[in-house]
Amino acid sequence: MRISTAWAQQYAIDGINERQSRLKDAQESISSGRRVNRPSDDPAAAAQAERLRSREARIGAETRALGHAREALSTADTALTDATGVLQSARDTLLQAANPTLSASDRSNLATALQQMRDQLISVANRGDAVSGYVFGGQGTPNAPFAADGSGYTAQPGSLKVGQALPAEVSLDGRGVFTDIPAPGGRENIFSQLQAAVTLLQDPTTTSQAAGDAARQTIDSVDRTLDRVSMARTQVGERLKALDMHQQALESGSIDIASRLSDLVDVDFARAISDLNQHQTAADAAMKAYAQVARLSLFTYL
Repeated sequence: MRISTAWAQQYAIDGINERQSRLKDAQESISSGRRVNRPSDDPAAAAQAERLRSREARIGAETRALGHAREALSTADTALTDATGVLQSARDTLLQAANPTLSASDRSNLATALQQMRDQLISVANRGDAVSGYVFGGQGTPNAPFAADGSGYTAQPGSLKVGQALPAEVSLDGRGVFTDIPAPGGRENIFSQLQAAVTLLQDPTTTSQAAGDAARQTIDSVDRTLDRVSMARTQVGERLKALDMHQQALESGSIDIASRLSDLVDVDFARAISDLNQHQTAADAAMKAYAQVARLSLFTYL
């Protein structure tokens, strides 16, 4: 009888422990809002959830890269807008310089203004971007891509890319915009063209005819540069549009992952509360059963 009573007591204790463990798990699920709090809760679901979280982390990294790319391209668009403004001002100044009625002093004053515009254009061409590089820095350069006098392009040609799933070009090849422009006589450098015009207009011995011819030739160079700047702005706009589309795809993927994760690991509160009540009832029953067994002894049967 003692052996039977001891076995019954141990059985009752085991039942209490098991039901209290289930009750604790149910309470933890409701408290955390998750059905799977550890791999042992549902190994298959936990494995799938881990893969989804890895994908979510990659999407997060890609989203951050897109943010950097968007900042860099927005800076590039602003730089191209500024370059357009400077070139338009230079064009207007050259049109004035072509006026045959101007004196040498008048042309010299226009040359001074044109010199300032040329310097300003070089400054725009050497503008930094939002990712510790340069807007027109090609594939990347630690220094300004254009020489201080605009005589050459020191960066590596091409474009810098960020991102993994869909690498985005975030820099521009400055050669094709400013220093390697297709022209009837070959290639031309807008900085050199403007400097040549400045030098000619500053020379008091320059005739009105020569000044007019030089101004008109330089206007043609400015117009070709404006075309290149416009093409670059179109490229930047297309890149920004592609970023927006990629961003939408990433957001859609993130929402899908969140939904699947919720299905895998989040708790169904209605069911969880029902389970909690059942486990609570079972635990109470187990305690009552143990209380009854604990009162059993040999004298109960005498």
